[in-house]
Amino acid sequence: MIFILTIGGVQDWQHGEVSNWISIPLFIMGVLASILRVLFLDDMLASALSLFAITVITAAAFKGWMGGADWKVLIGLFGLWPLAGFAALVVAGVWGSLVILFTGDRNARFPGVTAFAFGACLTFFVKVSIILFE
Repeated sequence: MIFILTIGGVQDWQHGEVSNWISIPLFIMGVLASILRVLFLDDMLASALSLFAITVITAAAFKGWMGGADWKVLIGLFGLWPLAGFAALVVAGVWGSLVILFTGDRNARFPGVTAFAFGACLTFFVKVSIILFE
């Protein structure tokens, strides 16, 4: 997942678009993982927070506040790995705030999937370092 997400981040950075072969499978896997998590309830709090985030993100997408690839990738992240989804939102929030601060434009656009990939990769590397140095 991290590898595919990184490819999507590079595409978004270079072209401002992400291929459907990246975003649609992530979306489908995220929805299926969310459903399975709720049905088999391995962690109730994580499931509830993940579903809440997916609901808010979907509402934001329908309002036109984010692109289609951004929405699909975030749904995939929150479904497959909620911690990476939250980290992706934090990185995107910081990135967006810096863009607004430096451009002075509240409607400035930035490559969201790149920010999401960066946040998910940070989460991955922190997890790996915790495992290795424990």
